[in-house]
Amino acid sequence: MMVEIIVMYPIQHRKYRPGIDNLLVLLIGGIPIAMPTVLSVTMAIGSHRLAQQGAITKRMTAIEEMAGMDVLCSDKTGTLTLNKLSVDKNLIEIFAKGVDADTVVLMAARASRVENQDAIDAAIVGMLGDPKEARAGIQEVHFLPFNPTDKRTALTYIDSNGKMHRVSKGAPEQILNLAHNKSEIERRVHAVIDKFAERGLRSLAVAYQEVPDGKKESQGRPWQFVGLMPLFDPPRHDSAETIRRALDLGVNVKMITGDQLSIAKETGRRLGMGTNMYPSSSLLGQNKDQVIGALPVDDLIEKADGFAGVFPEHKYEIVKRLQARKHICGMTGDGVNDAPALKKADIGIAVDDATDAARSASDIVLTEPGLSVIISAVLTSRAIFQRMKNYTIYAVSITIRIVLGFMLLALIWQFDFPPFMVLIIAILNDGTIMTISKDRVKPSPYPDSWKLAEIFTTGIILGGYLAMMTVIFFWAAYKTDFFP
Repeated sequence: MMVEIIVMYPIQHRKYRPGIDNLLVLLIGGIPIAMPTVLSVTMAIGSHRLAQQGAITKRMTAIEEMAGMDVLCSDKTGTLTLNKLSVDKNLIEIFAKGVDADTVVLMAARASRVENQDAIDAAIVGMLGDPKEARAGIQEVHFLPFNPTDKRTALTYIDSNGKMHRVSKGAPEQILNLAHNKSEIERRVHAVIDKFAERGLRSLAVAYQEVPDGKKESQGRPWQFVGLMPLFDPPRHDSAETIRRALDLGVNVKMITGDQLSIAKETGRRLGMGTNMYPSSSLLGQNKDQVIGALPVDDLIEKADGFAGVFPEHKYEIVKRLQARKHICGMTGDGVNDAPALKKADIGIAVDDATDAARSASDIVLTEPGLSVIISAVLTSRAIFQRMKNYTIYAVSITIRIVLGFMLLALIWQFDFPPFMVLIIAILNDGTIMTISKDRVKPSPYPDSWKLAEIFTTGIILGGYLAMMTVIFFWAAYKTDFFP
């Protein structure tokens, strides 16, 4: 602008009004004033498309971040697996005298919800001949619901004889800690758990105690470890193929599960995502074997295919360390305690049946289960981002063309742009970008992000070429008789 003003008025002594018209052409055509609107509309239309695929976007910029995501930390249960559990009664291990497999199932059913059931409760109660048996002949006094810290449920009840009892089911380690004879049965319990885990089966422990004083707040008599039940959660039919697609797209999927290490390895083997799994204690530098003892925690997280025995606070630590290594990290979650990790992650993803707290902390909320929804959302996000990047390159190149090309025409040939041309440039410039949000593009095969040096270099080269062609075309029309 300053160059054109100095050349037109002090040097060439051009008239005031034609000079202003020339400056208006540069101002209107050379400044991409539509860029914020175009990018916002492109993301809005893309967000609508993601919602149709089962991924509701709560934060628009999450689309850009998902396009650049290179690590996805995924829950196992319900995302990689069906979360439809089954129990083989023949494999139930009994630890208490005078108890059979049917009694273990009944105790586990009593420690389950009869309404608003999760997958485990539904599987246990479903083993009874009649679901009403879970509360038949007893009076419920107090139910302790599952929480990610205690990892168990419990029911205090009064039987038909007026005596108070308490049953509990949950993670074997938590139930084992309740047992009065923990030291005597611990080795056998772990052996059974390992035997189940080698077959890809989760373990559910059941315990029982009497409460002779009849008060629900009472500690009761010592807990008896009653038995171990095997739970099988089959992988989704499309999980292995989806993980392969994710790897082809440059997204490294890490399994994050609260299950035992052996189960995580067996699931990883079935899904083809590797068996390089570690216990959550290794995140704190504890319980490392000689093979991984020399690895720093950051390198361990980088190389791991997943972690087992994970609590919500471990998820936060994993995200924090991955981000410290310049990864764009996605994290799935469903519980209240997952909220800090979802908030910390670049892309927090609340799965299909997530709590309100998890949905509130997330950036994307899934309306369908499974990993395939996330990978489809990644592809769509990359297509949206590619449209945004294409428009940015177009805007830079057109700006260079108008500023450089038209300035040369005005200064070298002293060409005066009529006001009508200003209007034509504005209309045509906007007309070309009306369909950018629907542009057919090929998504990047790798994580993509804003590379400003690449965008400006490409735009300057294209803009310089277009400006040169504009000048040559004008010269051919103005100085020759090529056009009659």
